[in-house]
Amino acid sequence: MKLMNAPIAADGRRLLNAATAVGESITTREFLKFSSPAPAYIMKQRKERQRRNSMEPLLEEETVKKVNVKYDKLEKQKQGGPGMVLRRILLGMCLIQFAITAYLALCIYNSAYSSVKGVKNVPQIKAQRSKDGTDRKQPAKKYGEFDIGENQAAIVMAQQDVKPHVVRDIEVKWNDAAQAKLLASVDIPVVEVWGKAAIGSYLWQHILEGEESLDETMPGATVGELRMPAFVLRYRSGPGVIPETVPRDVKYLVLVVNGRTPEKIKDAKQWLNDLKMWDMPPEIMLIMLGNEKCDNEWVLNYVSPKGPVVTVLLTYDDPRVDQKTFYQWPLGVATYRQFPVIEEEQVSPEAPRKYVCNLRVTLHPNSSRIALHKFLKNDAYASNNCFISVREKWLPNETPESMNEYVWSLLQSDLTLSPAGMNTETYRVYESMSAGSTPVIEDVATPGHCDTSPWRLLKKHGPPAIFVKSWEQLPKILAKERRFSKQYKALRRLRVFQWYEWFKLKMRDRFISIISSNLLHG
Repeated sequence: MKLMNAPIAADGRRLLNAATAVGESITTREFLKFSSPAPAYIMKQRKERQRRNSMEPLLEEETVKKVNVKYDKLEKQKQGGPGMVLRRILLGMCLIQFAITAYLALCIYNSAYSSVKGVKNVPQIKAQRSKDGTDRKQPAKKYGEFDIGENQAAIVMAQQDVKPHVVRDIEVKWNDAAQAKLLASVDIPVVEVWGKAAIGSYLWQHILEGEESLDETMPGATVGELRMPAFVLRYRSGPGVIPETVPRDVKYLVLVVNGRTPEKIKDAKQWLNDLKMWDMPPEIMLIMLGNEKCDNEWVLNYVSPKGPVVTVLLTYDDPRVDQKTFYQWPLGVATYRQFPVIEEEQVSPEAPRKYVCNLRVTLHPNSSRIALHKFLKNDAYASNNCFISVREKWLPNETPESMNEYVWSLLQSDLTLSPAGMNTETYRVYESMSAGSTPVIEDVATPGHCDTSPWRLLKKHGPPAIFVKSWEQLPKILAKERRFSKQYKALRRLRVFQWYEWFKLKMRDRFISIISSNLLHG
């Protein structure tokens, strides 16, 4: 443009005149550009606009950075801030509480209805036939409001999923001449059982359900016999069974001894030393009432290869039990006090019982029994609803009257309190279950060398018992008992009684199995 080559005018008017002279026109912008300097405020706005335009990219980048930093802080606060941690802890606790509540509800449901369900699923028992060939049905018994069927033993079998022992119902008709001749031609081993301790009576009368009669060949002794499929058991007991009178042609022997006190250990050693001196010592399986503190080291000197004993069955939780040479055996009921075999008809689970609980013990000094007795005396509900009978001194024997009273108290109580004595395992637990009374067991280790986990054998078989670590738990147990219905208690009595019958069957199987594998090596 020609105007651009013209001399720059001093002011706008000169610029206009110059443009007119050369015949050119100019725009307003050009006029202002080449006119005198613009006002100050316009120059300030122009500079500000230029500065802003140059700073815009930097401002945008800085703003994005600030927003990102703020967002990251918020995210971190959400993820790891104190408030969020607390909210997560509370949420976790709520979920745990919900799970526990659901589990307890399920347990209560199973406890209340499992027995009834088992009753409905009892296998049908075939009707017996009378002599005329017609079916004869026995009237069904009713416990409470529940019909439990013709054969109550089937209930516990259905619940425990256990098959009855096949040997139990085998009858060998020795009067049958042909069968007797056939069996005489077969060499069936005879296993002698000599009972020199009260647990021998528990084995024979309660576990094996054998019978005894006076032994005509041995004065002061009784004898009984049971025929098993693979061997014959011949039981001898009584004061007439001594080393001088027993038969010497015995090949297999089950010797039952007492190893609880030094005097009893001395008698047991005398028996074993005498048997050791025989020309042909029998192979011996020893059933021993062990020491209450499990001090049974002395027996190791008579176990093979040092002696003729090949297997030992021990009471209490002895740490030597290895399921190979040493086995655990239940203490059982106090047959030395003449505790009887309680029949199912005596239990009457459908009949309400007079007492919520019973306690019949000797108060040993510095034992938990003293605190337990004190609580029962001072608690209004327990003192009025529990049968309490204690004595200060232990007595080895019972009178017929005191034994009858004890058995009656078991049959009239829903719970039997079983505090620990010199050992945690007591006769009272087995006696209460035989009467359908639920034992409340003090589950603590006692001083001595026994295993630190008490009631090892019983717990393995899942007893229907209540285990407590302290008698401070008793008030809650008694409070629960007040809420249970009559029907629930009736079914529980039945379950306790029949579980104990099942447990004895298991011990019978165990005894026969050990004889076959360890004594007869079959």
